[in-house]
Amino acid sequence: MRRASYAELAVTPGMVFIADRCRPDLPSVTNDAERVVEQCLAAYGERRIIYRDSGGEWGELLHTGIQFRGFAPYADLTPDEEAA
Repeated sequence: MRRASYAELAVTPGMVFIADRCRPDLPSVTNDAERVVEQCLAAYGERRIIYRDSGGEWGELLHTGIQFRGFAPYADLTPDEEAA
C-alpha cells in the first residue's frame, strides 16, 4: 500500500508541524489523512497536527485523539514565521 511521505518540521507542547514531501509516486498528506493522523497520534500524542500541503498551503488535520475527523484552515504562526 502506498503511503504519504512527510517531514516533521517542528514539535511544540501543543502542536506538531509536518510538510508533505510532494512525491508524485505517493499519495499526498491530504489524500492519506487518516493514516497520517494515526501515525502522528502514535508518535506525538494528542497534539494538534498542522501540515503544509502539496500546494504550499497550511492546514490542520483535525482528530478526536483516536482518529481523523476532518480538515480546518490554519492561519497562525508557522515554524518558518517564528524563526524570522
